[in-house]
Amino acid sequence: MPVEGFGPDVRSLIILIKHVKIKRSDLQTRYGMNYNVAKSALERLENLGLVLYEVTGDRYDTVYYSLTEKGRKVAQKLEEIDEIILNG
Repeated sequence: MPVEGFGPDVRSLIILIKHVKIKRSDLQTRYGMNYNVAKSALERLENLGLVLYEVTGDRYDTVYYSLTEKGRKVAQKLEEIDEIILNG
């Protein structure tokens, strides 16, 4: 899943389809996305109704994101496009 050539919004959606939910900080540590870029992208996607935002009550207030049904449909299409680009 290279998704390197995509912008942060598309890249976030393609990454999120691989996970039930993911910590915002994992986008930085596991996928090399700048924290502020990831945060902005996820906020835009939330405003579009594509992702859900969840904060746990632990002492670090961990933030998780997951796809909505609409977001899952969009991410599946983007994943198909990624596959076509990679494999023709």
